[in-house]
Parts: sequence; structure tokens; C-alpha cells
Amino acid sequence: MPRYQKIISLSSSVTETLLALGAEEKITASVEQNTTHYPLYATLPKVKSAQNISLKEIKDLFPDVIMVAEYEKNLPIVSQAEKEGIAVETLAGDTIAEVEDTIYRFASMVGRSTEAEKLITRIEYGFSVVKEQTKDLDPIRTAFFCNKDPYVVASGKGLLTELLAVNNMENVYSDIDKKTAEVDLSTLKILDPHLILLPSYPVKMTDDDAFTMGQHTEHALTVFVPGEYFSAGADMASLGEFYNKLNEKMRRFSSDNLANRGEPTYF
Repeated sequence: MPRYQKIISLSSSVTETLLALGAEEKITASVEQNTTHYPLYATLPKVKSAQNISLKEIKDLFPDVIMVAEYEKNLPIVSQAEKEGIAVETLAGDTIAEVEDTIYRFASMVGRSTEAEKLITRIEYGFSVVKEQTKDLDPIRTAFFCNKDPYVVASGKGLLTELLAVNNMENVYSDIDKKTAEVDLSTLKILDPHLILLPSYPVKMTDDDAFTMGQHTEHALTVFVPGEYFSAGADMASLGEFYNKLNEKMRRFSSDNLANRGEPTYF
């Protein structure tokens, strides 16, 4: 297993994970992000986004490695860096167990295995509490939109569907045998979800998107959610607490009165 001393993080989920592991001194630069759980983020040198940074800017920082989230691993800058001999590591996983394995792997790369144990324990404990609280409740038929222009949903395979299942949410697109799928919004009326989740990360959904969803549904509550909680990495440790807050509001609504939820809910 390689050990890295100079890391460029091109994804906020990577930065948050490295900070959670206590590896801030190894971060040579990180991309700008809007939210963080760690005050130390403010002290880190910043670079442009993964979509805008140049190869020269990367090489000028002499990194041992570039770390990216899965959704950015196919960007041109990543392949360019690899061709220059710069190592690239991807924070990813199609299941909760795979994400945990990746966190352990990242921790080994920065010499923080003990911190990884603590982080995984926090994630698993939060999930276990939520599962216990919702195990006897009816499943909530849910659609999770993870991209737009065109609209893309979480489908049958992959991490998102498993993360929804933690809170006893039934993915209405689970019969599609892929991780994500482009969909025609007219299918919402057919599938009749009770809950539509619109994330803030990595693509920010807006009120316009909520309005568009409302034109294609009759019985759905639309909720804006912190998308980073649904991404591979340390932010998954916040998902259990978030689900508790979501349930306080969402599960008070029956399928009958969900039709009256005309305005999107923010968290």
C-alpha cells in the first residue's frame, strides 16, 4: 500500500474524508466547497474545481497523488495527470461495505488506520439506530434525483439505493439494473412516489427542479437534501442524524395528505 505525503483533493467528499481521518497536514491543496464539518478546512490551500484546474497548476504543486470522487474520475484532467505519472486514487463504492473498505484503504495511505476505525463505527452506529427505528414502519416509495439536464435518478444497483434502504425507503426505480438512469419525468406519475429527494451535491437541485417534479406528480413530498451525505466518504456519518430529522417531519404525513404538500421542504 503506498503512503502519500502530498495530496491534491479534487472533490469535497475526499477533503472531508481526509479531514475526518486527521490527515489535514498531508493535503497540499483542495477544491473550494460550500460546506464543511471541519474548521481546519479554512486553513487549507485552495485550487480551482476539478473541471477547471489545469495540468500545470497541478504539476506546480508537486503532488504524490490526486484524490477524486467517483463522479470525477473520468474527467480529462485526471487522465492527463496519470499520463504525467501522477498517482490517482478514487473514493468510491457501490455498497456501504465497499465504501468502508475504501475509507480503510485511504486511511492506510495516510497512516490513519485508528481514525478510520472510529469513523466507520460512527457510520455503522448511525445506520443501526435508523434501521431499528424504522424496521416496523411502512416503506416510503422514494425517487432520488442525482443529476439534471437530463434528469438522472438512482436506480436498482449502487450505493444510493442501499442508503435509501437504511431508512426503509423503497426506490421506485429499483427495477432498472444500473446504478443510475436517465428518466422521462412522465414515469413519476406512473410510479407514484411518496417522496422525491433533490440533493445539493454534486449537482445542486433548485426550486425550479422541484416545480418541474410537482408538474409530474400528484402525491409526492419534495425534499431538498444535503447530497454529500449520500456520497461515498466521511459525510455518510451524518446521514443517520439527518434521517432522524427527516423522519420527524416526513413520517407525520400519510399518503393521503402528501398531496397537500405543495411546497418543497428544505433541510
